[in-house]
Amino acid sequence: MPTEVIENLIHSKSGDYLDCTFGVGGHSKKILENLNNDGSLNSIDKDPKVFKFVNQIKDTRFKFNNISFSDINNFYPPSSFDGILMDLGISSFQLDDSSRGFSFQTDSSLDMRMNQSSGLTAYEWLNQAKEKEIADVFFYLGEERKSRSLARQIVENRKIKKISSTSDLSNLYFRNNRSKKHPATNIFRAVRMFINDEIEELISALKSSVSLLKKGGRLVVISFHSLEDRIVKNFLKGKLENIKLDTFLEPVGKIIKPSMEETKSNPRSRSAIMRVGKKS
Repeated sequence: MPTEVIENLIHSKSGDYLDCTFGVGGHSKKILENLNNDGSLNSIDKDPKVFKFVNQIKDTRFKFNNISFSDINNFYPPSSFDGILMDLGISSFQLDDSSRGFSFQTDSSLDMRMNQSSGLTAYEWLNQAKEKEIADVFFYLGEERKSRSLARQIVENRKIKKISSTSDLSNLYFRNNRSKKHPATNIFRAVRMFINDEIEELISALKSSVSLLKKGGRLVVISFHSLEDRIVKNFLKGKLENIKLDTFLEPVGKIIKPSMEETKSNPRSRSAIMRVGKKS
């Protein structure tokens, strides 16, 4: 939703902006196109592999840092930005890279780390976690109703052969699946979110956005499933648990969804939901 992002994010062409999910640079490039010479853009991404796309941007108004959502409050001073963009989920280049293990479309090793230089891999976690922990991750992060059955299968299967590939995970027995989406979609998302601590990272970034935005600044968040969207929705209503702040962001307008034309040209965008907040 590049047009909708620009319309809601940029309210001053000479302002300072932060793109929290650089990816391949699509949104960052669009933001730069809509700023004047006095404007600036900082972009971040946890994945060091995005540097090949970062290096394509030759613009003195642009700066990039290879950091996580949870780092921004320590990296940038208060009241730094007129607008902050968070495009959640996973970039197409990560999903299409068979070596990462994010997708069940091709058979590959189970890594799933956004930053492959540190942290536990999906392979390591799936082969050592207890059955209840796996079931809880599938249920709470993947919103998978068959979480217990699937976790039990993993534990039983790994006694014979370790869960080492994406096909090992996607070929579990999914009973009575009537959904149009692939039956393994929920558990792949759940494992990825757990390995990368995506919920805690999101909450940390939302909390940081309040102090990092200037007065009148905008927060634009694009989420791709109900769990993330509920967190953003509750945050903008000041109802998110365990977050105590003196100031919250005010919701701006209604939720925004991609147009029919966009979903036709980019099927992956069909589940996107955009919410906007403003700092009073």
